[in-house]
Amino acid sequence: MTWLAWRQHRGPTLWALLTVAALCGLMLWSGLRATNALEPFRAAGCIRAGFDPGALRGSHCAGVDQFGARFNYAIPLFEFGVPLLLAVIAALIGAPLVARDLEQRTHLAAWTQSVSRRRWYLSKVVTAAAGIAVAATVAGFAADRLQRPLTEGGLTSSRWPWFFSIDLAPAGEALLCFALAVAAGAWLRRTLPAVGIALAGFLILLLVTGRAVQTLTPTSQDTGPRPSVPRDGWILHGNTYHPASQFWPLQLTFLTVQLVLAGTCVALGWRAIRHRTP
Repeated sequence: MTWLAWRQHRGPTLWALLTVAALCGLMLWSGLRATNALEPFRAAGCIRAGFDPGALRGSHCAGVDQFGARFNYAIPLFEFGVPLLLAVIAALIGAPLVARDLEQRTHLAAWTQSVSRRRWYLSKVVTAAAGIAVAATVAGFAADRLQRPLTEGGLTSSRWPWFFSIDLAPAGEALLCFALAVAAGAWLRRTLPAVGIALAGFLILLLVTGRAVQTLTPTSQDTGPRPSVPRDGWILHGNTYHPASQFWPLQLTFLTVQLVLAGTCVALGWRAIRHRTP
């Protein structure tokens, strides 16, 4: 069944992999250019160590302002573009995974053979989900590599604004959108409506879960005589923040929430297949 699923969907899978590879290559190239652009300022002592954004020393460092003008395109293109592009790819792969067979009634060829419905469904879903997870994880770490020199050069305040675009977060987001598309396709039996519903549902769930992880997890608060938020903290409101040490715990929490929701959607899709008459 795994080989059959690959042969059926190898076309969309290949273009998706090429798109993600091109995205990662562009991010790594931009990150390398940004790193090289910072070298003269770093050598002159204009930028302090530890990703202290915009920490300049002396009037001879005024030229570092040009860094932001050269690389400000990276914010809309990658910080927001990475999760959105991965979501679109995941929806376009997930929606026809089941819906196309139901539309064209090719599922009957599998269901009347020795392959059970469960094996048919899980083979398709697991094979595609594994590829999406790997591709999205690679894209997430490529985005993390890009944001480092941008933060060091003062273009962004820290890695926190990139939280939903770097490291493990894109993998969870892509899998959630994929699972939504699979479930919508299984219930609607139509590909295009399933894509639209999956993308709309993904945006809603991303906003809700992101806000929940950001605000409902344990936070810190500076209540001293002169309260201030430590550098590289995720400011929520006032002097309430997540310290830098909570970055990976929050990434894992967010990933777990996305995976639980994705698993729920896959189970809902299986419910539609299990109760469907041939």
